[in-house]
Amino acid sequence: MTKKTGLISLFLIMMVVLSACSSSVSSSDTNSTNDAEDSKLTVYASFYPIYDFTNKIAEDFIDLNLIVPAGAEPHSFELSAKTMAELENADLILLNGLDFEPWADSLPESLSSKIISLGEEVNPLPYVEHSHGEEEDEDSHSEYDPHIWLDPLRASQMSEIIYENLSKLDSTNKAVYETNLKNLKDEFITLDSEYKQLEAIQNKKEIVVSHNAFSYLGERYGLEFHSLSGISPESEPSLKVLSEITDLVNKEGIRVLFFEELANDKIINTIADETGVESDILYTIEGMTDDEINAGEDYFSKMRLNLSKLKLAAE
Repeated sequence: MTKKTGLISLFLIMMVVLSACSSSVSSSDTNSTNDAEDSKLTVYASFYPIYDFTNKIAEDFIDLNLIVPAGAEPHSFELSAKTMAELENADLILLNGLDFEPWADSLPESLSSKIISLGEEVNPLPYVEHSHGEEEDEDSHSEYDPHIWLDPLRASQMSEIIYENLSKLDSTNKAVYETNLKNLKDEFITLDSEYKQLEAIQNKKEIVVSHNAFSYLGERYGLEFHSLSGISPESEPSLKVLSEITDLVNKEGIRVLFFEELANDKIINTIADETGVESDILYTIEGMTDDEINAGEDYFSKMRLNLSKLKLAAE
């Protein structure tokens, strides 16, 4: 073998070795990435506010999924067989509870140890019929009002429970979750301080909404809400209720009537037309759309938008 031929052979051997090493490293990196993905908690949040709080606490350290799709009505949502099967792989299922998710009754007993009903742990308010006496089936709603997330301080408590359960299942990332929870709780405290502006309004006007979803805001910040229907936005008000609300609007000088983002606005707009007042959306934040989320909207932006509308309505 000539000296030149020997050098070429040595060069080829080195290339093969380097290639093998490169493949080994690449394979190792891929396996490491896959292992990291596999080690993530699989968490399901029933609807948008719970999803938002969980996402702010855990970021990309968990595999987070939304059960009720963006833009869908949570009250009338039905669980598909596909989603039911996917839930079997969950490490944690976060629900609001208080009968807000009637579809949860169909979940198998095997999932019960993975389910956390947040609303049942944050001092929920007893359900009180709205002031205009529409009769509802006693079995159609919980003993408690489920709209707990609309109170910033109770929403903060919900977030603490989310953090505790994530940390229990994933102690490796507990420090990250703890830091993010602190930042989130600071946001709730700031939001609460902003909402306290409502308490300072003298001789507040009463507020008319399409369904009974805002008791927590009323209790926390001294507002009186009158609703056309009960807990479910799908229930229809009676003629008596419509007449009483119309009289209230005329008597109290109410300037705006509110409907929710996922509810039919036909009845509210009819009353608004008859009384010569405006109608507008007051967000329950139950079903944020993909467009809103992609545009950077979240729980806090919607709550601040609600605040600006409530201030104008109450003054």
